[in-house]
Amino acid sequence: MVEIKAYKVNRAEIENRVKPGTQLKLQNQVKYNVNYMDAENKCIGILDFRITDADLNPFEVKIEMVAEFTFGAEDEKADIHTQSFDQLFPYLRMIISNLTSMTGIPSLMIPLMKLNKETVSVNKREDQETSKLN
Repeated sequence: MVEIKAYKVNRAEIENRVKPGTQLKLQNQVKYNVNYMDAENKCIGILDFRITDADLNPFEVKIEMVAEFTFGAEDEKADIHTQSFDQLFPYLRMIISNLTSMTGIPSLMIPLMKLNKETVSVNKREDQETSKLN
């Protein structure tokens, strides 16, 4: 069973130089990587999320988050990847909502996202065993 133990925001940036009344066509970009420490049944999830305007208006939100998770010895890496994302994503939504509400625009609630475990790629790297949450 995958369980979130801690998370933090490493970086949060927002640009809002659009003229009042401008209609935005927002688009999201997401990148999520997981580094495994198999000997400890722990992993670190790193989430980079970006919101931009499709019409190139000067609006952008960038968030980089990191979280530590534990998992069971029987859990498969693709399941750990998707379940850890599912547990971290609500925190991202809350942070974006709070951050955007402070810029003078209505609070932005990003849509729910789910990862497809069939498309998850798990690659073993030598340095993954020693990765730590900084």
